[in-house]
Amino acid sequence: MNNSNSQRWTDERLDALAASTQSLLSATESNTEAIERLIENQLAMQTLHGQVAEQTLQLKRAVDYLLSKDGGQS
Repeated sequence: MNNSNSQRWTDERLDALAASTQSLLSATESNTEAIERLIENQLAMQTLHGQVAEQTLQLKRAVDYLLSKDGGQS
């Protein structure tokens, strides 16, 4: 292999490596954004879960109170 062919081969390999690196960077950025959205959604779900749990507890207390009043009048 002469110098010109060797240099061209090296340039082609470097170009391919640069393209692969850019592709990996783009994929990593997309995945990072997706993970950030998943985390935000998970936090929102946890907040909603807490709200539902609190409302369920309030409803249980109200039902228990009404049943106790009803039981006392019967």
